[in-house]
Amino acid sequence: MINARIDQDSKTVYINVSGYITTEEANSFLSRHKQMTKGLRKSQYKLVVTPSMFECENDNDIKSVCIALYKGGYRQIYMVDPRGYIMNTVSLSSLEQKMFTKVVKFVKSLDDIK
Repeated sequence: MINARIDQDSKTVYINVSGYITTEEANSFLSRHKQMTKGLRKSQYKLVVTPSMFECENDNDIKSVCIALYKGGYRQIYMVDPRGYIMNTVSLSSLEQKMFTKVVKFVKSLDDIK
């Protein structure tokens, strides 16, 4: 399941991910998110992804969704990953890893986000 909420005060969009995520659900989320954030200047907002225990039908969906959100206008994307699970799960070439980690900042907790 993927849920999102907007905090206007801190100019942050929070996305919570848990359970088993199919490719169809990931694409459906992107469509819902686009409608939810219509009219926002995303470049002024932080995007914070906080995954709980989850599994993806296709592990590269994580990469695809993050890149789609970046292309959608977010310039500050944070992924809370205290155990390094996500980077160990996603298979990236060295060039992709360099670009992915440039776009998405991995942090240990919400407190590490500036």
